[in-house]
Amino acid sequence: MNNNLINLTKEDLDRNIYRIYPLHRFLDLFKNNQNTLVKTSLWDDPFENFILNSTGKLPDGQLFDINSRNKYYGQCWSLQKESDAMWRIYSQHIKDKDENLIIDNIGIKVKSTIRNVFQDLFNTQESYINPYNKESYNTSTFIGKVQYKRKKKLIKILHDEISNFLLDQSGKGQASTLMLKRVAFTHEKEVRIVYYNENSMDSEKVFSYDISPNDCFEEIVVDPRIPKDEYLKIKDLIEKEGYQNKIIQSGLYKIENFTFKMDLP
Repeated sequence: MNNNLINLTKEDLDRNIYRIYPLHRFLDLFKNNQNTLVKTSLWDDPFENFILNSTGKLPDGQLFDINSRNKYYGQCWSLQKESDAMWRIYSQHIKDKDENLIIDNIGIKVKSTIRNVFQDLFNTQESYINPYNKESYNTSTFIGKVQYKRKKKLIKILHDEISNFLLDQSGKGQASTLMLKRVAFTHEKEVRIVYYNENSMDSEKVFSYDISPNDCFEEIVVDPRIPKDEYLKIKDLIEKEGYQNKIIQSGLYKIENFTFKMDLP
């Protein structure tokens, strides 16, 4: 599995990573015992996939597209434990006509490790033995830490290194192109799962694989912005689905009562 790490080392495998799911998707994950990756072509940032989406030019002037660009699936995690931005971006509060919170859309942050979120995906593919380090690898599944570059640097990488990326027979080079992002997104501290499905059809927008949520997710943290009674409802729902590990509400916005001593003149 170590051969399928990008910008990571084997010492990083047990580092904690985090992801926020809408509650309804998290409950679906439990019902199906499956994690779902989305086609990388559907990622929000228009600069995503910029290398794979580029047009190539051969020495004779003939133009070509990179055929594999629509066959990648991914999922984004973060090394950032918690921030105000994470909750506001990935946990959208939606209310009904009577201004009641629709709790199905409340954010659920899960805590895991790089190893735990990647191992099950890695195991879906046939493995081979690397003759140099005697460790297993496959050519379809990868996990990596995103590198953040200025736009000029990204364009330079496209021109200088594209051949190395595309001609890498291990699949790692192509997957590495999905570990590049603009500096404006540095705060995300992303770690990405990437899966290449050579048989993928354009209509297949997602790829799901089996996981054990209790083994994969060490802890669940509920959105700090909701009232306590709503949090308790969500906690009860998750426990009824069979989650056995720690469930808490984030204390990011909890106000403490401070006291101070003042000496009078």
